[in-house]
Parts: sequence; structure tokens; C-alpha cells
Amino acid sequence: MNLEPTKYGSMVNSLGQTIDFYEHPTRGDEHPVIAVCHELKKAATTDFYELDDMTADHKEYEPSFQNGVLFIGGFEA
Repeated sequence: MNLEPTKYGSMVNSLGQTIDFYEHPTRGDEHPVIAVCHELKKAATTDFYELDDMTADHKEYEPSFQNGVLFIGGFEA
């Protein structure tokens, strides 16, 4: 966060976690989106280059942090 990456957006998932989405600070959009939960002090790289699927109403690819690990739609990322 010291490099001040660009924030793409934010969401609140089904667990009530606020997930912020950031561009990689040095590799930009050539790198997958980074999911951050400031409350839990956790961050992880997703497999996605855009937010559409992760923030969709169907929640099939909803990100969450469980036991310190990033899950996408119920599966460990």
C-alpha cells in the first residue's frame, strides 16, 4: 500500500467483509486484480483481470477471506 496502487472498486461480500480491489502497484493491468480486506489486514492476488464476475449479483465468484486465505466463490484462490 506504500506504493499507492490504483483502487478499482469495492464491495461488501456475503460475510460482511469489505473487499477493496487494487491494480498491482508496479505491474499495472498486466497483473490480476488484488483483493484487500483492510479490516483483516489481508491481501491476495485473484485470477481475475476485471471486477465484473467478482462483483456480480449471482455471487458465483464472490471473494472472501476465510482463516486468512482468499476464497473465490467458495474455492481457495
